Amino acid sequence: MSQVSIPARVHTQRTDRIEARANGLLGDCRRAFHAFGNLDELAENLRILSLNAELAAGRAGEKGRAVRALTQYTRELVNRLAQIQGEMNALRHRTFALSSTILRGMMQMALFERACALVDDVGHDAAAKASVNRAFSRIMRMLVDTLDDMANSVGDLARRTHGVEEVVSQSDSIATNIAIEAAAAGEHEKEFRTVSDTMRRYVDDLRLMIDEASDAVRRASEKGEALRRLGLDSLEDLEDLEDNG
Repeated sequence: MSQVSIPARVHTQRTDRIEARANGLLGDCRRAFHAFGNLDELAENLRILSLNAELAAGRAGEKGRAVRALTQYTRELVNRLAQIQGEMNALRHRTFALSSTILRGMMQMALFERACALVDDVGHDAAAKASVNRAFSRIMRMLVDTLDDMANSVGDLARRTHGVEEVVSQSDSIATNIAIEAAAAGEHEKEFRTVSDTMRRYVDDLRLMIDEASDAVRRASEKGEALRRLGLDSLEDLEDLEDNG
């Protein structure tokens, strides 16, 4: 049997593996975006808290000066979260668009697999088999390019996740410093301590987001790299068939 008939026997299994891993990758991406579903609400809560804390710091006069500076820094972090949220929204649209392209590519590959099997079953000549292989190769090349784009999107998502993690760390430090200032604020201690405790609750909520999203992004990165390698291997096999067919 000539080499150009190989896709009819081996690519069905490989395509099934690609499809399974692609579905897993898309599931992990959806889970990561879902983890950040309440990010805008938490950012707004932090913004309101910082405004209330600044008012309290104003009432405390000199004893509230450090707290006032900390709340202003908090608003900078809130602005950073808003920026990250906007970037994630754009990244979500891009990722879902790539997902649609991948799924369409998988459907086209399934159709060409059936064509390969039909060509073998009815005993077409080498020219017909080579034509089918070339068409299959074009679909695979498009899929590999799309998988590269998806890997880049996952990398972007990982960087945005790290950005939220940095905001969480800085917010935790602010909450600690406000608690320290509360201890020396006299009659304003209770008010400042309430601010610190509330901020810590928001920080804890953000940490839960980070834990869930980071796990999903890590799994997506692993699947994306394995999927990209599998696609490249498939494309290389097809190109070898074209060269030898």
